[in-house]
Amino acid sequence: MTVTEKLNGYGPLAGIKVVEMCTYVAAPATVRVLSEMGAEVIKIESFAGDTQRTQGPGFGCELTDTEDPTIDLNNTNKNWVSLNLKDPEGLAIAKKMIGEADIFMNNMRTAALKKLGLDYETLHEEFPGLIWGQMRGYGEFGELAHAPGYDAVCWAARGGVAGTFPEKDTSPAIPPQAFGDYNTAIMMAAGLLGALVNKLRTGQGDKVVVNLYHSAIWGGSIGLCAQQFGADYPKSRTDVPNPFNNTYKTADNKWLYICQPQHNRYYNDMMKIIGRDDLVDDPRYATIENVKANHLQPELITILDEGFSKKDLEEWLKILAEWDVPSQKVFRFTDILKDDEAYVNDAIRKVKYNAFGEHALPTTPIRFGGYGDPPIILSKPIGYHTAEYLEQYGYTPEQIAELEEKGAVKCYHGEEVPDTIFKSERQEKGEAPCNW
Repeated sequence: MTVTEKLNGYGPLAGIKVVEMCTYVAAPATVRVLSEMGAEVIKIESFAGDTQRTQGPGFGCELTDTEDPTIDLNNTNKNWVSLNLKDPEGLAIAKKMIGEADIFMNNMRTAALKKLGLDYETLHEEFPGLIWGQMRGYGEFGELAHAPGYDAVCWAARGGVAGTFPEKDTSPAIPPQAFGDYNTAIMMAAGLLGALVNKLRTGQGDKVVVNLYHSAIWGGSIGLCAQQFGADYPKSRTDVPNPFNNTYKTADNKWLYICQPQHNRYYNDMMKIIGRDDLVDDPRYATIENVKANHLQPELITILDEGFSKKDLEEWLKILAEWDVPSQKVFRFTDILKDDEAYVNDAIRKVKYNAFGEHALPTTPIRFGGYGDPPIILSKPIGYHTAEYLEQYGYTPEQIAELEEKGAVKCYHGEEVPDTIFKSERQEKGEAPCNW
């Protein structure tokens, strides 16, 4: 049974077929978004597999012959086929699968695509209804068009993230690995779905391209606008444009983040909150216009620093909630992994491994009222569904064995990996339906 059959028609994309030739994070994560909407996904790997399969041990995440928590991050609910695209018969099988798909998603180099006849122009002429998607590091034009791209260099470095996020005059930030990839994946998924709507209306496919550098620029829109009006980045927290949108250390040495964008409206409230009634209606600080004109942000931030240093974090959170001030503790990943809010809203789901025990797996963030929390089936070894799909295309077991013997395809011959469906916390408790 394929993974798609196990999902039993779940999701708004049930019946939509996606063929994926993607490695690492951004492009496979794009397809994960579609897979958790119910699309049938055929992931075509080389005999060596998606390069992401090699990454886990680098940060302590080991793998076995049948389980790989790292590959699961980007590859839930997929079917796994392994083909040798350098072999004519292997390439012909891939082309047949692509020809029957609604979407072909890749992050291969343009030169390699053209050599294989998998570039947009070639496939569009042969399959005019196909949606062709490509994830890139940089755009299609200019000197970097064909440069290798990872989120660390395209998104974090050139995209300004590493240079504008840290405290001023400190080292560049090093965002968590693939932070930009996951943000960009959602953008790519949106593009593919837009093209799919058009295909369903007109029957015509299209080319959809997203790149990591552009994704970072879009995410930095406000900063890029503000930079042109004199707001230089990176900033120091002691000199931010609006002191009511800033971080403050509490008495128990924890950090609090408040976000009160309307300075003038809430100035008096903030002074009362920190116990500085003497500064209510103070003309120096009461309007953001005067604060900015006289560069009084450092003075006001010092006042706020002193105020917030007098109580513990939890006490401040209660007080700020009573005053309707948007605020939160500044979390680390350790906080998120034990945050009930994340689990009850299915942002994180517990999955169980035979070799590693129970672990937390982030989920894709889109939910549909008619379908609820999606079923999640973890990844499979290389070539796990190759034989099953070839049989669907009319190959006999003998022909499949012959193709494998000559090196055109790779089939999995190890122990069976169950299609365990992992449910959300609310589904496990019977508080939410399982719509599959």
